[in-house]
Amino acid sequence: MNRIVLHIDMNSYFASVEQQANPLLRGRPVGVCEHLGGIIIAPSVEAKRMGIKLGTPVWEAVKIFPQIVLLHTDPDKYRDITQKFLQIFRDYSDNVEQYSIDEAFIDATEYCAGDYGEAMLLGLEIKQRIRLEVGEWVSCSVGIGPNKLISKIAADLDGGIFSPSPCPSPLPGPPKSVTAFGVGLRGEVGWGWNQIDRICVIRPEYVSQLYDYLNMTDVPGIGPRLKRALGKLGIFTLKELATYPLSNLLNQFGLWGQVLHDLANFQDTSAVMSEEEDAKSFGHAYTVGKALTSIDEIRRLMFKLSEKVGRRMRKYGVAGSVVHYFHSDKQYSSFSKQHKIKDFINDGKDIFRVAWSIFSPSLRVREGRGELRIKIMGVSVSGLKFSAQGRSASGGVQDFLFEQYERPRRLLSAMDKINDKYGDYTITRAEMHEAPDGWAKDTVGFGRTRHQKA
Repeated sequence: MNRIVLHIDMNSYFASVEQQANPLLRGRPVGVCEHLGGIIIAPSVEAKRMGIKLGTPVWEAVKIFPQIVLLHTDPDKYRDITQKFLQIFRDYSDNVEQYSIDEAFIDATEYCAGDYGEAMLLGLEIKQRIRLEVGEWVSCSVGIGPNKLISKIAADLDGGIFSPSPCPSPLPGPPKSVTAFGVGLRGEVGWGWNQIDRICVIRPEYVSQLYDYLNMTDVPGIGPRLKRALGKLGIFTLKELATYPLSNLLNQFGLWGQVLHDLANFQDTSAVMSEEEDAKSFGHAYTVGKALTSIDEIRRLMFKLSEKVGRRMRKYGVAGSVVHYFHSDKQYSSFSKQHKIKDFINDGKDIFRVAWSIFSPSLRVREGRGELRIKIMGVSVSGLKFSAQGRSASGGVQDFLFEQYERPRRLLSAMDKINDKYGDYTITRAEMHEAPDGWAKDTVGFGRTRHQKA
């Protein structure tokens, strides 16, 4: 029986959810951002058509279209909609893997009995149910293939059934990168670049034809930096990467060489994981509206990030022994380092102390290089141990704490209970008082959710 995997990717997700919630926003260019000094993290379809893309600075978006509607992120709203569409997916398979807040995989092998025609109909049915049960303004693109990698690639291709010969169409022929004619469910008809809820099927027998249509960076996991590194080895196409000696890739890239070899050959044996795995790290990053230059401001933001990470760790009953800190300036020149410590910690104050010990030596290294201007900062903790009981009744991780830490643990427990009942930061340490409320708010991110509680 042919294996069939669907990849569902919600379109312009945060912006579409906002348009669904507020009819006055429908048809208008909308940009969702964390703050007005940051970037657009979710442009609506209308904004994209004006050239406002994911990652566009807010000031640039306003310059392109002064009337753009700018909205702050609403994480709870997006998570609620995510649970609704995940429930639809689970009606068809027990094997549903949430890949990110706006993406999921479905193993539909049994439901479709290995029939790719049935898989196409299933994808269309899922699209229709999302429109009826979640909202008519919320749409998704569906990719269907024999494994997760190919289905994810398919979701980014244009609508239709992939084949070396595109379906006949009364419209002019497509550019080289387009594979098949399709129809968007909001009424768009054409060669895909303007479609907003595509569905594309890649049958196993046509996988080898992908080399004629894909660029190197069309494959998830291969970005511009890696493409440049491969170019130095004389590798400029996916086909060249697929046939490049594996031993040479391993010598050049270590274990990642095997990953590159598999990606280029479209090999992916990973299962669709329906059960949530333990997190590998807990972290929080934040982009400030105006670059930080004051040591006091830098200290306050680092402390708030550390407190948020610690509070989340205690919620999940976990402590860690590796603290990682990074920052980038406005020109995206970055500093990143981690320290492994002897103890397992989940107190924000302890996390901050380690993060500060990582950061402070970088100030001496910068002497003579001009003013430090931090635009992005992040703190995370890994090397985790989970309590067998999860979060204890007192809010701590009892297995990891010695008796001399009992008083601080009780204080943390009391603070957590108060903040759980009355809201975050109802009671905080004195170091937090001068940190702006807008710093490091609850956020939602794109990308794989399974390995990090962010």
